[in-house]
Amino acid sequence: MAEHVASIGVDVIASILAEYAKKIVDKAVRGERLSDWEVGFLLMEATRRTLEARMDSIEKRMASLEESLRTRMEALEKRMDVIEKRIEYVEKRIEALERRVEGLEADVKQIRSSMDSLRDLIIARLVEALARKS
Repeated sequence: MAEHVASIGVDVIASILAEYAKKIVDKAVRGERLSDWEVGFLLMEATRRTLEARMDSIEKRMASLEESLRTRMEALEKRMDVIEKRIEYVEKRIEALERRVEGLEADVKQIRSSMDSLRDLIIARLVEALARKS
């Protein structure tokens, strides 16, 4: 509320100053001599208008930059979400591969055990066959 009242106050003062500046310009147009104070006031008014125009330009540029930044941040957040999902997918894939490797290692261990058992059986049979021949 106070901000709104202050804004209205600034607008009223600006309109009063603009009206006063208009009266001074009208006086100059009629060819009347301006006092040093009136010349100074016109210079200050011109400076104020220039600064106001620059501030408006800066505010527009800032709004544009804010919107651009907001858009880029949203795009970056979406990209980060995609990357996070991709990382999760890769991690799940790695876990699945680890389980497959563990399964294959167990199979190789079982095959090795079976081959050792077969070797022992073959050696035992060969020893028996040699013992019968001798």
